[in-house]
Amino acid sequence: MAGKKRCFVTVRALKRLDEKLLCAVLGKFPEYLRTCGLVIPDLPDRDSLNYDAIRDACMAGSIPPELDDVLFFVSILGNKRGQEQIEEEARSRKCRLDFRLDGVSCPDFAMRAWLQDWPQNQDLLEAAYARSRIFGKSSYVYHPMIRDFRPRYIQPTAERIAEARTRLEDYFANREGLGKGTNILVYDFASEIWFLVRYPGQVERHQAYDEDGNPAIHVFRPEEYDAIVYHKGYGDLRLNTNRKRDHLQYRVVFGRLLFGEANVFDPARDMIHLDPLCGECVPIFKCDDIEGLAEIHPVEVGFSMTDQPGVKITWKSDNDISLLAYNGHDGRLLPTGAHSVVYARFRYRLSNRSNWERLTVHQGRSMTYERDGDCAIIEEWLRQRKFVKNPIERV
Repeated sequence: MAGKKRCFVTVRALKRLDEKLLCAVLGKFPEYLRTCGLVIPDLPDRDSLNYDAIRDACMAGSIPPELDDVLFFVSILGNKRGQEQIEEEARSRKCRLDFRLDGVSCPDFAMRAWLQDWPQNQDLLEAAYARSRIFGKSSYVYHPMIRDFRPRYIQPTAERIAEARTRLEDYFANREGLGKGTNILVYDFASEIWFLVRYPGQVERHQAYDEDGNPAIHVFRPEEYDAIVYHKGYGDLRLNTNRKRDHLQYRVVFGRLLFGEANVFDPARDMIHLDPLCGECVPIFKCDDIEGLAEIHPVEVGFSMTDQPGVKITWKSDNDISLLAYNGHDGRLLPTGAHSVVYARFRYRLSNRSNWERLTVHQGRSMTYERDGDCAIIEEWLRQRKFVKNPIERV
């Protein structure tokens, strides 16, 4: 992660950090400091600290993975948005970050949060960063159960999650050649359980310059995250991954984790259907029955007509105006004879926000959200309107 540790790349950047907090973080790794010949004073003084040696220790290729992670997360979360993510993660854990914020910069806040009640909160920064990735643009592939395994659901324990992590690390390190460092972060909600899998990506080489203008090459493996979500009510698994080739492994590993059996989720059955748009569908865009959803409108749709076989027709509104605004087909969105809707794009607004977001639905198994964090509410609308059809009824 060396290419991304912005707070620790140069002496100038290091001097922007609180020297006491910086030394407290480094002091948690005494063996590494001894190998670097770096002595941290009991009372750090900004004028006397050897910042050149600290920079070299932070950027060395032999840095311990745990320290490398801390430096990365302090850098990536060292802004206002990152501080909000850390605070949100702490609230979800019922963990009080009870220190004064006067004069504390955002990177200092991240270090102080990591140090509080150490080592209890060692994973707080990673969990905050992983949670933030939930709110990125995401595309999901859905897999229903082969048959109803829900009565056999096993609550994931720390021991079982460790076993799943070991299986995935063996897969990524030994079979895929990506190296060690796999981790699983768990977010257990009322209706869903989320697993964010971190694993090493492909090697990247970045050319950079030190503060004296000398060129340097940073070689590192960036972290990658995949999201695996199991819906407790419907019993289906949806995957947001960087590589489709990993889907089989995730279905097997999380089938074993949640049900003690690998062959649980169907790899080929389609769950997403756009047939509801072909008939009288205007009423389905009323959303009074969906808690948290204020409005949703169709703004683009691709479909075929029975009298024009082989021809794909696309309707797209200007400026995201609803296609229903000037619709002349009574209770229908599309003209009589429309069939085989290939994809549809919707524009929606949640009750607690003024911003509009987009959702793209493709016939088959995939769905793309502009904001992943909205998916629980929007997915409820999609399921209630029969866009997402599960062969197993919800409990």
